Amino acid sequence: MNTKQLNKLTMYLAVEGICDGTPTAWQSLTAFADAYTDLKTHVTNIQTFSQSQAQDTSGVAQDKQAARQAMCAAALPIANAVHAYAVKTKNNTLATSVDFSMSDLMGGRDVQSRDNCQNIYTTANTNIVNLAPYGVTAAKLTALTNAIAAYNLLISKPRDTRAAGKTVTGNLQAEFDAADVDLGIMDDLTGQITNATFVSNYENARIIVDTTASHASPTPPTPPPATPHP
Repeated sequence: MNTKQLNKLTMYLAVEGICDGTPTAWQSLTAFADAYTDLKTHVTNIQTFSQSQAQDTSGVAQDKQAARQAMCAAALPIANAVHAYAVKTKNNTLATSVDFSMSDLMGGRDVQSRDNCQNIYTTANTNIVNLAPYGVTAAKLTALTNAIAAYNLLISKPRDTRAAGKTVTGNLQAEFDAADVDLGIMDDLTGQITNATFVSNYENARIIVDTTASHASPTPPTPPPATPHP
């Protein structure tokens, strides 16, 4: 929520306080009451969207990085074992296909890291009968494929979170627009309300105050002009 929206929400809540404090002043005016009911709904929606918008998304990226680390850590020993087997059997093509360092596996695009680890799994699984003396077991391959699956679920999470944030921002503005329409109706109908104190309080509550103004640094006083020496 930006500063302008925050100031406007503060005004909405002030209006709610006035209306809820003196319901007998306006309840008999059906159109005013209906508009106020709608306004309260939009204010509730605004607060809900604002909380969703404020959620920290940095944890999603951290989870994704941790899953990538775990996947690559599971893949590298298997790749090294396959490489050792390939060197022993003089299979240069196989050796080249699994010749990775940790930085190789961690580097590149998200899908590239996943695909490299998946290829290591596939290659090792194809040669698993010959890899037992090199320490590759079915349990280790299962752990690798589980790590790949866990990482794969998180690949698009940060982007999805950003896209959802844009949707929330659009919904938030729509709620503000709808709330302003309701307030416009209420403004038009204050002339039908006979409780002068309520109307005065309502009009005062409708004033949007810049909440950042009180936090601004005060303007230093202008120094008086120097008095010339005689």
